[in-house]
Amino acid sequence: MKKIIHFLVTSFVVLALGWTLWIGVRKQKEKPKTEAAAADGAPKEEEARPEDFVVKLEKEKWQALDIEKGEPEKTEMKPQRIAFGRVLDPTSIVTLDGDLAAAEAALAASRAQFERSQELFKNGENLARKAFETSEAQFRADQIKADGLRRSAQLAWGAAFSALDAKARREFVERLVAGESALIRVDILPGDALAEQPKSARVLVLGREEKPIETQNITPAADVDAKTQAQGFILRVDQPAFPLRPGMALTAWLELPQKPRAGFAVPRSAVLRHDGRAWVYVQEEEEKFARKPVTLDTPLDGEKGWFVAEGGGIKADDLLVITGAQSLLSEELKAQGGGEAD
Repeated sequence: MKKIIHFLVTSFVVLALGWTLWIGVRKQKEKPKTEAAAADGAPKEEEARPEDFVVKLEKEKWQALDIEKGEPEKTEMKPQRIAFGRVLDPTSIVTLDGDLAAAEAALAASRAQFERSQELFKNGENLARKAFETSEAQFRADQIKADGLRRSAQLAWGAAFSALDAKARREFVERLVAGESALIRVDILPGDALAEQPKSARVLVLGREEKPIETQNITPAADVDAKTQAQGFILRVDQPAFPLRPGMALTAWLELPQKPRAGFAVPRSAVLRHDGRAWVYVQEEEEKFARKPVTLDTPLDGEKGWFVAEGGGIKADDLLVITGAQSLLSEELKAQGGGEAD
């Protein structure tokens, strides 16, 4: 009897282990099929969710919200690189100009003295060789000092500044002191590099973004940022629309000599910020508005707003909500069960 019971228990345990093993093998066989189906385009539950967020309003209601619509304007944007920087303090260039002016004045005087003594010595006038050699030595020393300061100016501020004659340089320095001109240092992003010289630059000063500054006076910086190792440029701005104080933070877009990119001009009023992203509303039906994410590329002048490149979330046939986007966002969040717009 005991042997029979022992046999039955053993058989039951073996059957249970066999069943468990069979179930495991079956699941392993089914898993590749599931993965293959996903690879063939079968959407996962998370991926199947639409990115757009929709708000439905009766025509009378969205008209009461003063919703205005319009198609995006097609435009082109010349290739640009973004750079960040600040307005430079002109104190060092003013000091350098003073030193250089003094050196050039001393050089002019010693050159004249040397040329006179040289002429007298050649003609056998009553001039001691020692006096002649002394005037020559002074002339050479003043020449070396002036050349050294010019090289320092070129290293610090570029060839355009060092090549100026004394009068033009003095006028430029006086404009710097009076605030009629300014020098700006900008650096492109770390790891980026420009093989070509930028043609022009648009500068947006923090807090004054509505008044962009244009300049074509661009000189490669003589050094790189010690911390970021980023490539830098010196921009010269003449007659700015508002005072540029030393230390002002700014952003610059450097225009490159390459083929323009196609895209759309999107008004600032059409763009809203929410959840850390930029969005626009598009009217898909008479009483249906969809919120879509957009990639803002570059700010445009005045009311043109932002440039959005092709593929950045805007289509040519989109009917954008130009005004009232914030009101639509409030209505959308309200319909979702509360929450407030950013």
